[in-house]
Amino acid sequence: MARVFPSLTPSTRQFTPGTYPTRTYRALSGATVKRSFGNKPHSFELSLDFNNVADSAVVQIIRHYNDSSGGFSRFLLPDTIFAGMNITLRGLIQSPLGILWEYGGPPQVQSVFPGISSVSISFLGDLSI
Repeated sequence: MARVFPSLTPSTRQFTPGTYPTRTYRALSGATVKRSFGNKPHSFELSLDFNNVADSAVVQIIRHYNDSSGGFSRFLLPDTIFAGMNITLRGLIQSPLGILWEYGGPPQVQSVFPGISSVSISFLGDLSI
């Protein structure tokens, strides 16, 4: 497992709760039947934006991405990622659920000013076993 993501506070976050493993079967007549294959969600999504941060923070993010083999290894997110959130909402998203995260793609870096950049990252998460 790659080390914990760098302790940086994002400018914005977007979280999508996981979906439950269900399947809908539809007959030719239009009748439907739903089956549940478990009671735990999967496929969590989290998008983070770090606006106008020092290039040293960008280096930390890219090093972490490389250390996790470009998204192959899963990792935990530090408390700073959830700074400023309501404690109840934080509890639903953070590690008490046992969510391990991986990169949904490489970080996107935009150079804003010499020594200052903005970074967008997407993570995919699943419950740890």
